[in-house]
Amino acid sequence: MKLGRALPWLGVVAGALLLVNVNVLGARWYKRWDFTSDKLYSLSQPTRELLQGLSGPVEISVLLSKGDPLLVSVRHMLEAYGAVTRQLRVTYVDPDRSPAEFLALQQKYQILAGKADDGRIVTDAVIVMAQGDQTAGASQRHWFITSDELVRFDEESGRSRPALEQALSSGLANVLRTEKPKLCFTTGHREPTLDDVGPEGLSELKQRLFKNNYDVQNVDASSPKASFGDCVAVVVPTPELEFSSDEAKRLADYVRGGGSALLLLGPTLGDAPQVRGTGLELVLELAGVSLGRNVVFEQDAAARLPRGSGELFFAKLRSHAITRGVLHEDDKLSSRVLVVQARSVTPNGGATLLMESSAEAFALQDLRELETASGSPNVASAEHKSFGLAAARELPLAPGSKATHGPRLFVTGANNLAWNRNFQDPSLYGNRRLIENAISWAAARPSMISVPEKREREVGLSLSEESLGEVLRYVLLYMPLSAGLIGAFVLLRRRNLERQSRRAPSGGTES
Repeated sequence: MKLGRALPWLGVVAGALLLVNVNVLGARWYKRWDFTSDKLYSLSQPTRELLQGLSGPVEISVLLSKGDPLLVSVRHMLEAYGAVTRQLRVTYVDPDRSPAEFLALQQKYQILAGKADDGRIVTDAVIVMAQGDQTAGASQRHWFITSDELVRFDEESGRSRPALEQALSSGLANVLRTEKPKLCFTTGHREPTLDDVGPEGLSELKQRLFKNNYDVQNVDASSPKASFGDCVAVVVPTPELEFSSDEAKRLADYVRGGGSALLLLGPTLGDAPQVRGTGLELVLELAGVSLGRNVVFEQDAAARLPRGSGELFFAKLRSHAITRGVLHEDDKLSSRVLVVQARSVTPNGGATLLMESSAEAFALQDLRELETASGSPNVASAEHKSFGLAAARELPLAPGSKATHGPRLFVTGANNLAWNRNFQDPSLYGNRRLIENAISWAAARPSMISVPEKREREVGLSLSEESLGEVLRYVLLYMPLSAGLIGAFVLLRRRNLERQSRRAPSGGTES
């Protein structure tokens, strides 16, 4: 009897132990599944590598009210981050419901705040990331993320593109890096400027470099006092004018001394329709390449764009650290790199070819040969072959050098790899990733966090004439008809049951 009374209690204890074990196992081996159609909360490989490399805690303060539509997405994404690392300390502060806590954070990080027309508190930062302890006297690094960085909205199309992972990962990368390597861009030869916001400017690249903790500076290479000594790498961004021999020598001496360089030397035309030289033969000789004074025209219909004569085309990539993340073993996964005018790059001394045209391309030195009297390209006499478009080389370490690698040089004959357009058009992700990888490789820095963009989504309700007609049929026809059919079925079934009950014989017996 006593054993029988104890069995229920033993069952309760066993069930409790089972629940405890399940919770312990769930905490140690945490697993999440993303069933969203666009895999909105599935992390990319660069983000996973960043999270797995965290060596210390990072504080993340989310300053979103409970009614903010972004809060749910931010929570889900930070949970996905937390599944990879336990170094994140996430706190949620509602500025409207927790004014004292918000005021403390506002004073700590100097956050700007104001009130909207409906009384809600609006801040210039919705997420603050910080590492380091100010109270211990150590310098604290922090990074602000605004609401505009979480979602990109196109007013013309009425569509939005989630950018939450890109914003969070870029913020983490910026907080973690303590030093700021100086990256120098040459000026003085009519190069595109870092402040140019046009489609062919460099302002977007400057912003990307700044967020990845680079100190971006202009250096007037035409000045006799120009010095590249403290630059981790020098970028020559498509100069229109040739370098003089003294200017080229200064840059070559910098490379011989252990410096790295990225030479973006697209074709530029002089007064005659002929491609100018660059004047950088001394540096190109160190890079182990020769640069053609020509323009490459692609004739492969599968690679070239329909407009133009073939100067706009998708290049073929070869395996290298610079093409990692752009080129995959499965071609279906590879991102394409669009070339907008390029001159040929020929490796001739230890350089590795990274990018090339198809075997159906040809190159012209005098662009007057491009058009005939009939207005069609004159390609009959041109030699068709594959032309190199970009190459890279790492030189041996100088004697007595304590550096971890020798000077690194990246040379491309393409005009457009650093343009703003690459960062504004999602279809040009391959261009963006290639130039970011090239800078990271030359500067010997970790790869910049470049997350593939998610697909655009409709924002709000957009009704066409066809969809309005469909709604009308659903409301006035399908829904009433369905309700009527269900009512008729219930009525007929009830009448049938009533008839059966009347026909059934009486269940009673006479005594």
